Order: sequence, then structure tokens, then C-alpha cells
Amino acid sequence: MRKQQKYHFLLFALLTLFVSSCNLSDIIDDDDDKDDDPDSQVMTAKINGESFSAVENEDTFIQLDEVEGDLDLNGDVYELSISALDFGSTHLTTINLALYGDKFSELKVGSKFDEVTEENVTSGNPSGAIGVVSKASLGNGGTEYGGLTLLTGSISVEITKLDKENELVSGKFSFVAYDDDNDANINVTDGVFTNVEY
Repeated sequence: MRKQQKYHFLLFALLTLFVSSCNLSDIIDDDDDKDDDPDSQVMTAKINGESFSAVENEDTFIQLDEVEGDLDLNGDVYELSISALDFGSTHLTTINLALYGDKFSELKVGSKFDEVTEENVTSGNPSGAIGVVSKASLGNGGTEYGGLTLLTGSISVEITKLDKENELVSGKFSFVAYDDDNDANINVTDGVFTNVEY
């Protein structure tokens, strides 16, 4: 038994030495220091004046933030979704954009999207954009705020870079989302997404 305790102590000492010699910032991305890296997918914005930054990089071993895109095509009718998760020390904050159009073949740099109207939806060919933003506490799991633009009709998205061959998109955005639970507007400004794979 005593020999086994020595073995556990030695194993613990070696593990402690190994972990203390590691630079954890090399394996955990929590500083968003790779937002200038061309291989990173990035979304930044200000939410009611507070900074939002989500950076996803393939070189990071443990990825806390997430940025992703998705393209749904039905003929030439499309929905291009761009989502980002900012994993903070006390909160999880998300921004989601959905861009709708009836001619993906004509989507290009400079294409602009504004609110989806009720008329667009009932026509069966919605065009425009919807924005969603939410922030939840990691401590108690409660939602601090959450809202979408469908009830306020205030959003602006512009495509600034588009590579259909490699399925990468970049753009800028801003919107005002309505938080029904808190009866308040959530202002998302200075939004930028870069090199998002769809």
C-alpha cells in the first residue's frame, strides 16, 4: 500500500510539473488575440455599447468562441446564416444573422439586406435579414437579455467580401432587436464578420 502511495505522489508531482511548465494560452483561446489572422473566422460588434468578440481559429486546441455560417439553397432561393458565440468569463453572448434572397447567383460584394417584412414572409419568398442577440449568465443560467429584429424591423447588413468557390463571406451589420421579456431595445452597432465559412 505504501508503495502505491509513493507511486501516486510521484505521478501527481510529474503532472504538476508538466502543467506548470505549459503556457495555457497556447492551447486555450480566451483572449481573442487571433482576430487579425487570415485563417480565423471573426465576428465583432458593440451590444448596447459593450464589446462583443468571437474568434474561431483552427490552430487553437481548445476553442471557446464559435463562429460559423450555413447556406441553405432551394434552387436559387437561399438562406445564408452567420452565427457567433462569445464565451466570456461570466456570460455567453450570441449574435445570429439570417440573410434571405431569391437569387443566390446574384449575391455579390456590395449586396445589402434590410428588414424582412410581413409582406415578404407571406409571399413565400422572403428577402431581407433577421438579427437575433442574447446574453445568458454562466452562474445562474438566467438570460440577461434576448431579442430579435423581426418585431422591430431595423437591420442593415452589407456583404464586403464573397468567395463562392471557397465558401467564405465577410460583411458589416447593425441592428436594433426588441427584447419582449424586458420591453427594451438592444442596440447592436459596428458589427463586422470576417472569413466566415458557409
